[in-house]
Amino acid sequence: MIETEQLPVVKSEDNEKSKSSAGLPWLERIGYGIGDMSYNIVFQFVNAYLLFYYTDVGGIHPAVIATLFLVVRVLDAIFDPIMGVILDKTNTRWGKARPYLLWVSLPFALFTFLCFTTPSFGPTGNIIYAYITYILLGMSFSMQTIPVNSLTGRITNDVQERTVLTTTRMILVYIGILLSIACATPLATVLGGENQAFGFQMTALVYAIVSIVLNLFSFFTVRERIVPKKGEKHGLKMTLSVLFKNKPLLILSSSFLAFAIGFNIKLSTMVYYFTYNVDQKELVFFGTVLFFGAALISNLFIPVFSEKWGRKNVMIISAAISLISYIGLHFTPYSSITFILIWLFASGFFTTPLNTLAWGMIADCVDYAEWKTGVRADGVVISSMSFTNKLGVALAGSFSAIYLGIAGYIPNADQTVTSLNAIKNMNALIPGLFILLSIIIICFYPLTEKVYKKMISELEQRSN
Repeated sequence: MIETEQLPVVKSEDNEKSKSSAGLPWLERIGYGIGDMSYNIVFQFVNAYLLFYYTDVGGIHPAVIATLFLVVRVLDAIFDPIMGVILDKTNTRWGKARPYLLWVSLPFALFTFLCFTTPSFGPTGNIIYAYITYILLGMSFSMQTIPVNSLTGRITNDVQERTVLTTTRMILVYIGILLSIACATPLATVLGGENQAFGFQMTALVYAIVSIVLNLFSFFTVRERIVPKKGEKHGLKMTLSVLFKNKPLLILSSSFLAFAIGFNIKLSTMVYYFTYNVDQKELVFFGTVLFFGAALISNLFIPVFSEKWGRKNVMIISAAISLISYIGLHFTPYSSITFILIWLFASGFFTTPLNTLAWGMIADCVDYAEWKTGVRADGVVISSMSFTNKLGVALAGSFSAIYLGIAGYIPNADQTVTSLNAIKNMNALIPGLFILLSIIIICFYPLTEKVYKKMISELEQRSN
């Protein structure tokens, strides 16, 4: 339910001071990151293990899952722009985006638990149940992540502070992802023993409870400072038009789509690679820690290099270097564990800036929309990025399931050479090709730091 209480009026001089303030309290930076961490602990757990859970625990055929993933995730993605419009029309005493951290925490946790619960409804009934619970989880994803992502532009409009804020957030996100995915299998084993279904169900329950606690912490520590100037109300058609007149957004989201597809293909099939190709399932834990640990370390350097060379250049250079790791993994024998882990670390380290900086730059696209059209529609613009991310996840999951089915993958059995090659391709060459496409697209992104500062200056002059 959306409260209709009006936002408090912020005096112009106070607003300008908060806008130009480059130093946010560290508690707030961490609190903001914790909000996204709570989402990603669940989101990445679902991305990494739901396909495996459906095939090896639920016994659902990969072809059925391929359709389920594509249909559900596309429907989920379509809901994102709707959520964006709802967010733009939300007005409460806590702000526009912040209250959703409180409102959505419980349903988000509930649907996480239900997705990893296998009922006894029969083959058809279980598939229908999977559709319903996955759709509801996806909708709660949207109601969580779109407000969190829009907070970047509501907390500050200083370019470097946004980079620090987003980097802090991503460090916490990768810590959450690392712990979430790496601990999933051990937790499922400890909690369920030989009963994988119960083990994954209890693991999902643990993560759901953790997400509630983290959401509440974020709600009580962040503040919305940037209050748009009140003006005429714009209709839905005008609001949505900012998407199609926003060249930086179209380029950024297209580049991110390519990244999201490649990244999630690799993420969702890494467990298959270590289980069947390398034949050392115990390395799933260490490999996951290494991959996301590399991403975590990479984020420590992003603010420094971005300030020196610019965000776009850092994205292009680092991602180009990462291509070496995908090629290297493709030609590395399964017995060469050391080299496999080296390539895994390199891909996690050098691919990360594509993700981290894209989420920071989306706030710039919100400002661009206001500068270009006079309409500030944070929710709609942010939702387009969330839509892109979920579409990437949907396409990646569907592609992975279809490719496994075509290659003749059989759960819990020795795999054919064709199946092993398909799994290797989804961990090496295929993600590499999508990363290359992402690099090519981001080369055309027009909002450099110099252009952005000029744009913000003009926006401030208009508001005076």
